[in-house]
Amino acid sequence: FSLPRVNLTGLNLPAPLSGHVKGMMVYNLTISPDNHLNEGVYYNNGEKWHPVISDENMNTVIIFLRQPGFIWLGDDGNLTDTLSFELAAVDKTGFTYQWYRRDPETLLSTPVTGATSDKIIINPAGSPNKANYGITEKGKVYQFYCVVVNGSQYGISGTGRVVFGPGARLANGGWINVANANLGADQNKSLAEQLAYTPTAAASGVNDKDCDPAVYGDWYQWGRKKDGHENRTVLAANTSLNYLNAVNGVKVDSLDTSSGQIKSNLSNISGKFIQRNDGTGDWRQYPANAPTNTDIAPADAWTWNNANNDPCKDLGAKWRVPTQAEWAQIHTSNTWVWRDGAGSTTSGYEIKPGGAGKPSSLFLPATGARSRGNGAPYSVGASGHYWSSIVTGTGSYSLNFTSGSIAPASTSARSTGLPVRCVSESSD
Repeated sequence: FSLPRVNLTGLNLPAPLSGHVKGMMVYNLTISPDNHLNEGVYYNNGEKWHPVISDENMNTVIIFLRQPGFIWLGDDGNLTDTLSFELAAVDKTGFTYQWYRRDPETLLSTPVTGATSDKIIINPAGSPNKANYGITEKGKVYQFYCVVVNGSQYGISGTGRVVFGPGARLANGGWINVANANLGADQNKSLAEQLAYTPTAAASGVNDKDCDPAVYGDWYQWGRKKDGHENRTVLAANTSLNYLNAVNGVKVDSLDTSSGQIKSNLSNISGKFIQRNDGTGDWRQYPANAPTNTDIAPADAWTWNNANNDPCKDLGAKWRVPTQAEWAQIHTSNTWVWRDGAGSTTSGYEIKPGGAGKPSSLFLPATGARSRGNGAPYSVGASGHYWSSIVTGTGSYSLNFTSGSIAPASTSARSTGLPVRCVSESSD
């Protein structure tokens, strides 16, 4: 009994057959690690070829002790880093190496010229540092793997991922682009400048350093568009109701029913922070004490899911308020390192997608919040609070943190003033 001896071209390709034939068994002569082929017996299940495992060819696969992993090349791509792996001691000599870049959409792979060792150096394109590959698009994840061969032994490493630009890792190995700074903060300050910044009273204009927006940004009531109510610089610790709308919430007849925003012609309310310290804690009074408010339910068009209300559109059409699930992934898929504000710098969390000891891709300052009861700042420098776009009950989800805890699914009253950090669609 002798099986047909053939040259297979790929596990998913029927060749040399004209089509897949369930039950067909052959002896393959082609050795092609790129196509996951080794010499030996293969059978067809009607959809693809499968190797028949034996004691002999089970030992042809190289053992990887450490896989390539993930590297981040800086917010401006000014860093150099290396993807590498480690083989088991028995597999460390006599091998050839070839790195490939894989397109995550087409899954097509292209060999990287000169990348023929167990390491590959990655830089942004045009970098003066010598690199095997230069990446070009900020916020795009580039994927690389290595094929290792020694005679009949071969192995294909896991996929390493590389990216640069402000953002954070996601659970699926992808990346979400995150704005460099909070809304209302200086978007041109580098991450290093944000970390070194000292909040000052002079910058706030109200003799209160907690109101300095340079790194902290503004405070938004949930669901409200940018209209002036969010302005951090008009607040001081002894804020009086002269800065606020004196009524406890606003009635439905003060709202544009198509958008849920305050009618622009109401100068005594429009652009003002609205006090609400009872009931649902929503700056709109639904459902509320007045009978006229009970017949209109909050519509989806009244939330930040309405692009006309989303304050992130101030940064461009692609930007939006993050979801609660995205905050959860940013929390669990990245390393968070607390800065205590020593030396009068700004306290908060650094986000490190490559792990502890690696560079930080974002800084989330401990902004504190604005009281829904009296409009004054509180917990600035001690805690951080960031809105999501997702409703929960009569409140909305938010990311809340202190030096000792991180809670990406907290609930905050919608009349509280919290900062917004914008995101754009994730990439892989």
